[in-house]
Amino acid sequence: MTEIQQKQPKKRRFNFRHFFWTPGEPWRSVRFWVVPRLLKATHSLLMCSLRVSISGLKRTYPYLDMPSERGAILVTWHDLTLCPLNSLRNKNLAVMMSRSRAGQMQAAFWRLYGWPTVWGSSTRKREAVQALRAGINLLRSGRSFAFSPDGPKGPRREAQPGVVFMASHAPSVIFPCGVAASAAWRMKTWDRYLIPKPFARVHIHMGEPIHLPENLPRDQIEEWRLVVQEAMDQAEVIAYEKLGMSVPK
Repeated sequence: MTEIQQKQPKKRRFNFRHFFWTPGEPWRSVRFWVVPRLLKATHSLLMCSLRVSISGLKRTYPYLDMPSERGAILVTWHDLTLCPLNSLRNKNLAVMMSRSRAGQMQAAFWRLYGWPTVWGSSTRKREAVQALRAGINLLRSGRSFAFSPDGPKGPRREAQPGVVFMASHAPSVIFPCGVAASAAWRMKTWDRYLIPKPFARVHIHMGEPIHLPENLPRDQIEEWRLVVQEAMDQAEVIAYEKLGMSVPK
């Protein structure tokens, strides 16, 4: 006769996110209001200690200044967003975010720096379609916005085709943005998020605008996706060259 082993209840693993989020709609949580402001205070202290320089920003002036016939898309890798968040604040740039809890928390943080939100996610088909429509309408109205083509969950440093579709059908130009730091930490996340160390030198480089043909056929989107991806990598290389460094491995 075999003994029936009773299953022991699994211990619930502590998740740092549970400290901030309560069950239900996070927008109604007091912590959801407090945490972004605490993050901004910490982020502002860090940014005050950094020596930040920017190159190529003049290229974006015809598109960032309102009103404009067509907006522009600013793209940077998901792990490099911390410094552009501050340096490009209050420029009437929108930012694309996922409707996930993490995305809503991040959106509340970015809005404190004057970044309106466009909702969308490449990991959810329905949201992706809505985001494409919203992004195209925004660009046609003369507004510009920024997002990370490899977000919100990767693959890391691999641009998704949505940015090419939007730029081609709006139509709009794409500005690749690269960020370099003389000293930084890398978080143990899927994107190895970059956080510059206090008093480090940081350079932000805006690459040459990418002009795509209008209404690209589906079989040409991959070709232009690789063009955008290469331009983003090159913008980072130039940013590190401005600091007299090469891109860390």
